[in-house]
Amino acid sequence: MYRGKYNRIAGFYELLERPLDRFFNPLRGRAVSLARGRTLEIGVGTGKTLRYYPPDIELYAVDGSEKMLEIAKKRAKELGIDVKFRVAEAESLPFPNDYFDTVISSFVFCTVPNPKRAMGEIKRVLKPGGRAIFLEHTRSKSRLVDYLFLLPMKLILKPLLDDDPLRETHELVREYFEVEKEERHYSGVVRLIVAKNDKD
Repeated sequence: MYRGKYNRIAGFYELLERPLDRFFNPLRGRAVSLARGRTLEIGVGTGKTLRYYPPDIELYAVDGSEKMLEIAKKRAKELGIDVKFRVAEAESLPFPNDYFDTVISSFVFCTVPNPKRAMGEIKRVLKPGGRAIFLEHTRSKSRLVDYLFLLPMKLILKPLLDDDPLRETHELVREYFEVEKEERHYSGVVRLIVAKNDKD
C-alpha cells in the first residue's frame, strides 16, 4: 500500500525529487496560482506547493501519508500560512458535498489506487461551477517517449512508490468535468488541466 511506502521515505522524499524541481516547480506555481475561494489540495505531500498559493484563499490540504503531512505542517508554519490539514485518502474525502470553490491535484493521480473513485470524490466536494485543477504525469502523445522514458520510469517507481506515469488522467478528467484549458509539457508527459464542475 502506498501509505506505508510514503511514510518510510518521507524524510528523504524531497531529495529524490530534487532533480525534477527545476522543471516541475514553475508548473506547480502556475497551477496553484489559479486557486480561488475555499480551496482543497489533494495529496499535498510535503507541501511543495504551499508557497505558491494566493494569500486570500481558505486552504485545506489532505494526504494519505501521516509522515508526509507532518513535513507539510512544518513548512506551512515556516511560511506563516494557515492551512487546515487532514489525513485522508483521495477516494474518501472527509468534507460535505459542494464545499469547495477549487480543488487541486498536483502529481497525485499517478499514485491514487482507485482513480475513478477519487475523481468522483473531487466532483462531489466541488461546488457547481467550481474548478478542478490537475497537474499530472500522463501518457504522452509519443509512443517513443512512452517506451524510452515513461516505461523505464514506471519500472522504477511502481515498486518504490506505487507510481504509474503511464496513466491517462487527462482522459479521465473529461469523464467527470468540462475541460476549459489543457497545457501539455515535455511531449505531454506532464499536463496542466483546468476543468469546470458543470456536469450532472
